[in-house]
Amino acid sequence: MPTQSQTRPLGEVLKRAGLLSPAQLQVVLQDQKWQPDLRIGDILELRGWVKRDAIEFFAEQWPEAIHGGQDKPIGYYLQQAGLLDSKQVETLLQEQAQAGLRIGALAVLHGWLPQETLDWFLQSLAPEEYASSAFIKRQQSKQAGRDRTSQASQARSDNLAARTQPSQQETIPMAPKPPADGVAQPKVDDIPWVD
Repeated sequence: MPTQSQTRPLGEVLKRAGLLSPAQLQVVLQDQKWQPDLRIGDILELRGWVKRDAIEFFAEQWPEAIHGGQDKPIGYYLQQAGLLDSKQVETLLQEQAQAGLRIGALAVLHGWLPQETLDWFLQSLAPEEYASSAFIKRQQSKQAGRDRTSQASQARSDNLAARTQPSQQETIPMAPKPPADGVAQPKVDDIPWVD
């Protein structure tokens, strides 16, 4: 089976990964015509458009990753490609435990990774996860526990609401309605009593 590097040039792979724009790729290809002794990866690094880690990852490790099957978490590959550093991955893992979101989604929310790049990684390495939600699927037992907690909380809320509402026996005095003819009628207390 041919590897990615044999079937697709590095520039095209980086463009599909969202790490290189079509215009940048055209400039790099022009540069290579003028300096044929430089490889595309060298030109990209010299121009500062793609880091050396990403260039080496996509040139050497990417073909093995897509043909060998994903045997590591997506965060590992993003770190190997130099798209996330170890501190960012650590932060994302902590947030993942709290928020229940996938690492890739959190990286996009932080602005550390373009959505296009995450989508391409997932499509290439884990197509079954690409179509799934950004939220981590919980175990059924955890969900059942939350359902029970939610039901108990709802029962407490209903009980509290019943205690704070006035009962039917209590009546709330209402203001008298104005007379239909617009003339105010004297109240019983307003009539002077003569002895």
